[in-house]
Amino acid sequence: MLVCATLAACGGGGSGSVDGGGSDASAAVDAAPTGCPRTPAAADRERVVVISHPYDASGAKAPTYELLALGTDGTLTQTGTTFEMGRSLDARIHFTPDGAIGMVAQEDGTLGVFRLDGTTPTVIDSGYDAGGAFYASDVVISADGAHAFVLDAQWRENGGGIDQLAIDCDGNLAYEGEIAPARLAYAMTLLSGTSALVAADDIRDSTSGDTVHLVDLTGNSVIAGADAFGDDQAIVSDATLFGTGAQYFLVADNSQFSGVDNRIAVFALGAQKLTPVQVLTPIEDPFALVAAPDGDVAIAVSGFGNAIYQIDYTMGGDPPFSIAGELTYTGAKPQLPGKAVLIDRGSLRGMVLVAELQGIRRVRFAGGGTVEDDGVTLVGSGNEATVGSIGVQP
Repeated sequence: MLVCATLAACGGGGSGSVDGGGSDASAAVDAAPTGCPRTPAAADRERVVVISHPYDASGAKAPTYELLALGTDGTLTQTGTTFEMGRSLDARIHFTPDGAIGMVAQEDGTLGVFRLDGTTPTVIDSGYDAGGAFYASDVVISADGAHAFVLDAQWRENGGGIDQLAIDCDGNLAYEGEIAPARLAYAMTLLSGTSALVAADDIRDSTSGDTVHLVDLTGNSVIAGADAFGDDQAIVSDATLFGTGAQYFLVADNSQFSGVDNRIAVFALGAQKLTPVQVLTPIEDPFALVAAPDGDVAIAVSGFGNAIYQIDYTMGGDPPFSIAGELTYTGAKPQLPGKAVLIDRGSLRGMVLVAELQGIRRVRFAGGGTVEDDGVTLVGSGNEATVGSIGVQP
């Protein structure tokens, strides 16, 4: 199996385009790929926030990205810096732990890869797909920054599954192969060691009907699995790991075609076991889920509902989770909110940035199961100010 035992360096040489013109890398596995472990940046510093602007002034598709500065006091400031890559509409932009390399799944199934030197961006690859080896719906970066895991949400018969990439010290990517064939692999959360939670209709040799799976990335089998919703009508929009002691996995369904109310399934995570706990419903279009670092509350971002809902947790409760209702907003309520990203280190620990129609909303997990809204920072007006994908340096 290709994954190193600690998801760290494997040794060897890497490949990838450095001219921003898209990769022509072969889909063949590199015999000796390099993964470059990285040291986390300082927990308290000015961070860079990257957003995509997927439309131009006329409303046509656009490949534009913008950099904003996030101060240690939580203030967002536009830097005036933009760059172009492939178009990304509503994904999370992921970073290596040092914040140097950013990566995002793009509309055409490729990965856009860039490097940040302060607030200066350099496009490493505007469209990497290892020669057509995958069609990316999302990407997850390992804790040490040496590897990336590409989620290909196609059917297994069409190449769906999880593919592994090595990230070298310059941010170039090397294809290491598919590590888990799967059908409709929509979401994945890495756990400690080499295991991961994956929301998929099937993966490897999973039991028929299971749609959430505990997987050892270094093996060929599935550790445990369970059925999320009890039917095959769900389209998974997001998932998050909840809790610091007793842990839960929350999986959102935002299908607009099923005739079933949108919902969030909750699983208890045990030693080599996943146990269905409850289904939270109705909740319109739970497009993004974020759990508080302290494991006491979560939020669900409703895109079509123009809302952010608080998900309360009661330790020992039966059931333990409940939909508490919408947040109390500062200023106008959300407009077409999208993906949300969490800061879990330093003085800004617990801050969540939510992409909105023409701005970024700041929400804070304030402790004690409370969530506070700090309002939206607008980034412009007109079609060209539309905010799509979003990411923040860790």
